[in-house]
Formats: sequence, C-alpha cells, structure tokens
Amino acid sequence: MSSSRWCEPRDRVAAARSAAVLILVGAVVILTFAAVDPSIASGWERVAVLASAATAIPLAALLYRRGHRAPTWLWVTMPVGGVALITTLDFATRDASAAGQVFLAFPVLFAASQLRRRAAVGITVLTVAADAVLALALLPVERAITDVAFVGATLGVMTVLLVVSGEQRDALVARLTLLAAIDPLTGLATRRVLDEAGHAALARAGAGTALLVLDLDRFKSINDSRGHPVGDDALAHVAALLRSRERPGMVLSRLGGDELAVLVTERAGGTAEKLADEVVELVRSRPLPTPEGPLPLSVSIGVAYAREGVTTLRALYAAADEALYRAKSGGRDRVAVNDGAAPGRGGVAAVPRPVPSAENRP
Repeated sequence: MSSSRWCEPRDRVAAARSAAVLILVGAVVILTFAAVDPSIASGWERVAVLASAATAIPLAALLYRRGHRAPTWLWVTMPVGGVALITTLDFATRDASAAGQVFLAFPVLFAASQLRRRAAVGITVLTVAADAVLALALLPVERAITDVAFVGATLGVMTVLLVVSGEQRDALVARLTLLAAIDPLTGLATRRVLDEAGHAALARAGAGTALLVLDLDRFKSINDSRGHPVGDDALAHVAALLRSRERPGMVLSRLGGDELAVLVTERAGGTAEKLADEVVELVRSRPLPTPEGPLPLSVSIGVAYAREGVTTLRALYAAADEALYRAKSGGRDRVAVNDGAAPGRGGVAAVPRPVPSAENRP
C-alpha cells in the first residue's frame, strides 16, 4: 500500500468533522478548567495553555467546514501534532494525573476511527510512548509503570475494536456498492453506472462516444407464451452474448425491463455500428436452449453518436431511442443508426439496416 493510501482517511468529510469535534471538546474543557482553577498552571505556562486552547477553537471551525479538502499528509500529521501538543502542555503544567493523560486518547480515537490500519496502529504506539515518557518523568516509577500499562491497554483495545469495526463497515459498503452497480438478473451494470460513465465520457468533449439501445423483440409474447422464468432466461442469454463482444471502453447496462444498452467511448475505437451488427447476428444465430427446444430470439438496436446537437446524455438517450423505434417499426431484428441524415420522429434521423433474408435465419 502506498504512503498516500494509508494516510488517506476512510471518509474525508467524516474525518474532518470528527477531528473538529475532538479539538473543540478538548479546547472548551481546557479553557473552562484553566479559567476557574488557577492551580492548573501559573505564569507563562498558564498563558500557553489558554492560548493553545483558544487557538484550537477557530481551527476546529475551519476543519469542520473545509477540512475535507485538506492534503493527504495532514490526516496523519494532525493526530501526531495532537500527541505532541498534549504532551507538551502536560509537561508545562507538570500534570501527569489521569486528567492530564486522558486527552491522549483523543488522537488515538481519531486515528482508529477514521484512518487506515497502519496509520491507526502507528498513532497508538506513538501515543503510548509519549505517555510513558510523561509518566516516567513526572511520577514515581511504580505508579508510572502502572499508569502506562493501564493507559496502553485501554488505547490498544480501543484501536483494535475501532479499526476492525471500520474495516468491516468498509467491506459492507463495498459489497452494497457492488450490488447497487450490478443488475442481478443479467450481470450487467445498472442504469446509474451507465449514466455516470456517460456523463464522464461526454465531459471529455464526447468525441467518439456512442450509445446502443437494445430491445428484445416480442419479449411480451415470450413471457405470455413461455412464462416469466423463460423470459428472464432470454434476457440473461442475450446479456451473456452481449458480454462476449465486450471490449475496453464499453459499459454494458440493463436500463430496465427488456431494454439493454451499451455505451461505447473513444477508447473502444468507434466500433458502435460494427458491434450492433455483430450482436444482432449473434443473437439470431444463438437460440435460447429450453426444455421444449431452442427458442429463436432477435433484438432491435438503435445507435446514436455524440455530435452537434447531441451533446448531453439526455439527448444521446433520445437519439438512440429514436433509432431503436425506427429499427422496430422497420421490421425488428435489425440495426438503425442515427446519423442526422434526415429528419425522423421527433426531429431525429435514423437509417434502418436491411432485414436479412429468410434463408440466413435459424
């Protein structure tokens, strides 16, 4: 794992807000007790404590509002700085009591709950070491060893529990994200994934971007005559055939119902029409195996390109849908390409491909 990876928090917004809350709580507690109890510190030590606590309040506000934009190195530097500051203030006030040591838990709490395992363990080890130096310098050896043992055990257990909990949560989120991104029936990406890829492709000037919209012909009659399980099998079968033609730069998706789609970006080399022809021929030549015998299938495909007047994902969908309409109304089992040559329904043009001869069909 690279250094930038283990320094990166699990969630920048949550990390920034957690850090802000911990800093604010610590500053308010210190200011309150330093103001009402002069015995905490005197002279320049008192000034240093009050100044540090007062400075921390605007820092907490800044972190809460804009901390998620902080550079990666800051997320580890911040708890390390917290350990150094707390230890320095404890030395300045000669305070190694439980009240002085307890704030050392804050950097560990932040690191264990927000950072990756390596960073969390490193911060915990550093904190226990700082506590040992503080206790051994200010307390009798026997009491210092006891305090460090209890503090170390507490911080260690807290780190383990929070790190394991965070990793389990990350794994669950990753699993849910995957489930939300994949259609369970066809194994293709969901509409949301296609939309995100489409917006990204069009944002790069859209050159070479095309959209294929596929419709399984007479799908309703398959459901009515063979049952919905066979209809599901037909969709999964077509999706598998579609995946066999997948290449880098494509996103295969199920839009809903029996409608599938393929986003072809510039990385795929402008193969939209060729892909559409291949898929139509492949589906036609590969009937769905069923207990009652092979079930012939066919698809109609509309192809649209990002071009002048078709620069948004909504417009690209509309153009591909228009081409699909012409393919179906022209006899199905064919490809129609929106090339802007002539006005079509809704003002969009499409050129239907000829229907193959009967002897070429299964």
